[in-house]
Amino acid sequence: MQGQPHQSGGKTRNQPPHPSPQTAHLQPGVTMNNPAFTERGLMIDCSRGAVPSIPFLKRTAERLAAFGLTHLGLYTEDTYTVSGMPFIGFGRGAYTKDEIRDLDDFCLKLGIELFPCIQTLGHLEHIFKNPRFKPFSDAPRILKVNSPEAREFLEHIILEAAEPYRTNRIHLGADEPWGLGLGSSLDFSSPVPPKQLYLTHLAHLSEICAKHQLNGMIWSDYILGHSQNVPLNDDELRAIPQNLTLDYWNYSVLPEEEHIANIRRLQKTGCTIWISPGLHSWNRFFGDFARAVETGETFFRAAGKCGIRSAMTTLWGDDGAESLFRTNFASAAYHLLSMDNPGNTLETTAERVAAAGFPLERFRLLNSLDNRAFIANDPPEVNWSAAKQLFYDDPLYGFLLRLTHLRDFGNTLEEVETKLRELPAVSAEDRELRRLGRLFAKALRLKLNTSALAHMGWKQKNRNTLRRAARAARKAAEAVRAFGKEYEKQWLDERKPFGLEIPQTRIAGVAKRLEHLTGRICAFLKSGQPVPELELEFPDGYTPRDAGTAYASAASKCHNTIWMM
Repeated sequence: MQGQPHQSGGKTRNQPPHPSPQTAHLQPGVTMNNPAFTERGLMIDCSRGAVPSIPFLKRTAERLAAFGLTHLGLYTEDTYTVSGMPFIGFGRGAYTKDEIRDLDDFCLKLGIELFPCIQTLGHLEHIFKNPRFKPFSDAPRILKVNSPEAREFLEHIILEAAEPYRTNRIHLGADEPWGLGLGSSLDFSSPVPPKQLYLTHLAHLSEICAKHQLNGMIWSDYILGHSQNVPLNDDELRAIPQNLTLDYWNYSVLPEEEHIANIRRLQKTGCTIWISPGLHSWNRFFGDFARAVETGETFFRAAGKCGIRSAMTTLWGDDGAESLFRTNFASAAYHLLSMDNPGNTLETTAERVAAAGFPLERFRLLNSLDNRAFIANDPPEVNWSAAKQLFYDDPLYGFLLRLTHLRDFGNTLEEVETKLRELPAVSAEDRELRRLGRLFAKALRLKLNTSALAHMGWKQKNRNTLRRAARAARKAAEAVRAFGKEYEKQWLDERKPFGLEIPQTRIAGVAKRLEHLTGRICAFLKSGQPVPELELEFPDGYTPRDAGTAYASAASKCHNTIWMM
């Protein structure tokens, strides 16, 4: 094993404690009397696609403190420093311990508790993809629970992740352990049931936390049977160690009664309960404000009725992390204000975000880019972004284009582009947000128009229409590159450069495919060279799910386009 296990019996930083949750949120100009949730947190994904910079995290903590933020969690699957294991987080922008200490000191002055969020069971693929760590993995993303060496490794990374923070709180993950016990450790002659392995793992986490005086938290999906598994029965619920805090996450639109039933079931364990809604930042370029509002308000109300006093909303990334924080600011503000008062309204939120330099109208306009009413046969139960998928949709194949009502969607894109251009800027960041949205809407509009012209001209064998498509493709490629340039600038304003290569490659790929379309059309017009992509016949019953699968294999290699379907 690389490195030795941490031998500390507790925290080593001799620093003043954080203010109590009842007083930590009292920022200048803000008064929160008897808040519905005394602990009001935000967890930011710092490892899946993007790693926020420390200066940006400081700005964000300071801004959200005015909305009542008391806890800030940094989700780092592998982007933290582990002594003796330099290949964890290598080339991925991992935070140094000095960076964490600096941010922790800054948050302390704001009355915000900074704490680590890591993974200890599933979601370990970024670590286990390096063969050096294969002895600890049961499968590509799962810890080998019953291995003594894996347990030693686990204790080491937990203590290394916790060490630079002054708090004893640490989120240990343990969600979505798909394939638990079904990898290299599986003994077909005497298989161990996955639920037994899960409870064994929780007991081990409990022992580590007790030994080192850590306040461990875990996600609750496996307990409730929300992770493609059989839920734990009452006897198994009672076996969950009570020194672990259970974090009930749910990002769906559920009836209040269903949330209450889930929370009541978790309360049978005797453990402390937190809740975690989501900001719907994943699988898209621009955060889904409407969905964040819809899912959050019911969740907060149900939790309040169950006596829950701790909440943490989540800002997840994905394999490209295209959605910048500024596009999710209104969602974060709404959730934090609702943690203070479940009766929070859109009017109150609009006043507060406008005062912070982000008028709500911008977010509503950006939200309209994902109006899936323009997509035929749209599966309403899945979370996906029409705008993102159409932006990456290959202009020659037009996998998703074939299902889009282009006239109506094109009008929406033009309207959003015009309004974002004409709205007065109220802050520098508002100007940047509007510019990003405007350039995206223009690039997508020109790209879709190009692809539609190419397919129409080919189907009709109309050479004039094909010439128009070739000219349009050049303009669309220029617009895509202009958006890409602005996107790079805004990425680097919020994030470390690590991970930028993924959306850079995808956006450049869109421009390249448009240029390629021009060349193919010109070759056809000059010498009759075929363009078989434009000849592609689509099977009957073709839906967005089929578009997602075909698109991911043919264009950007974005796995979320398949996963989200």
